[in-house]
Amino acid sequence: MVSLTRLKPRLTTIGSKLATISTDSWRAGKEGSTARGYGYRWQQARERFLRANPLCCYCERKGEITRATVVDHRVPHKGIESLFWDETNWQPMCKPCHDGEKAMEERGGGIESLQPPRL
Repeated sequence: MVSLTRLKPRLTTIGSKLATISTDSWRAGKEGSTARGYGYRWQQARERFLRANPLCCYCERKGEITRATVVDHRVPHKGIESLFWDETNWQPMCKPCHDGEKAMEERGGGIESLQPPRL
């Protein structure tokens, strides 16, 4: 009968690599979403808001019907808690509109920035 060789456990190697990844990750030095206010309380408020406002407001303006998955702050709150929790400052959006059109607007672009300049 052939005996099998026993392999050494590699848990210590994996463990040290994981420790390195968590401290030297690309997010090192940046606040997490919970630290920025998007914790459990926000998740509950977000779910409630999306149940009441299920369609993307940007898509609706274009005559399209798309399920909203993001609660966007119309005016960026920039850490101001009263603006963060002001529901009149919230709008329902789909992820593509939030990450595309809205992000471009906030950067100072918009649809007009996609068109060639007039001579």
